[in-house]
Amino acid sequence: MEVHDERKPDVFEKIKGSALLKKIKGIKNIRLIAAIFIIAVALLIYSSVATNNAVRDASGTESAYGMDQEESRLASVLEGLEGVGRVETMITRGGDDEIVGVIVIAEGAEDIGVRLRLLSAVTTAMGVDKQIVNVYTMK
Repeated sequence: MEVHDERKPDVFEKIKGSALLKKIKGIKNIRLIAAIFIIAVALLIYSSVATNNAVRDASGTESAYGMDQEESRLASVLEGLEGVGRVETMITRGGDDEIVGVIVIAEGAEDIGVRLRLLSAVTTAMGVDKQIVNVYTMK
């Protein structure tokens, strides 16, 4: 008794038997060409990402942490305080451009005196209430 297989060929079998694949296999050094193609694509992607990062850093308006000009200015003022160290700031505004929150992250904020000086400086510089300002220690 003979069994006849009436299953349809799956996608892999169709690709395996295609004329295009046979032509590609017939090309000498196809592996080398494919490797060069993959390396070229990787280099294009890398150069695009590197160029975008270089333009963003050179512009000066957006640092690695995404601070805008007002936040950068506040951070540079706060860094001038004694014992503060490096500072990052974030200012959140409401719908009518009113400041609704300020976050300050500073290296020296583990000291309560430094933390109070930062809080006082931010409230004075920004003209906001102390309740919307939070000061945190930078890791």
